[in-house]
Amino acid sequence: MNTSTLLATLAALVVLGNGLKCYSGCGMTKKGSNDSVPVSCNSATQQDCGEGQVCAYGNYSFNVGEDKVPWKVEQATCSENNDNQTVLCDAAKETWTPRDGVYSDWECSIKLCNTTLCNSHGFTARVSLIIFSGSAFLLGLF
Repeated sequence: MNTSTLLATLAALVVLGNGLKCYSGCGMTKKGSNDSVPVSCNSATQQDCGEGQVCAYGNYSFNVGEDKVPWKVEQATCSENNDNQTVLCDAAKETWTPRDGVYSDWECSIKLCNTTLCNSHGFTARVSLIIFSGSAFLLGLF
């Protein structure tokens, strides 16, 4: 397969896509000393993002109640494309902290990416890159 055929094939794959697909709802929640509750990033947690959205992976930690029970949350989702961490973290804070409870020590970090399924925060993303790179290489050989 020559270079122009390879480029045409990749362009067709991009054009035929339905927009950016991201993982959403997978990650981990840990409340206090309880075991974490992981949800794997897989085909069941894939979502087509809205217009102008990108993939995001957030890390949040905070304490809840007067006893300061520590929570740690990691979550993949679609997000507005905004490089301002304060805006993104304020929105996450509204979602994760109790509305009428006491919380403290809020910490937040959100990483944005704009390629398909780039927000698995780990193994899945590396495997996808290896598969894509290998496929592109093999298509280039034939």
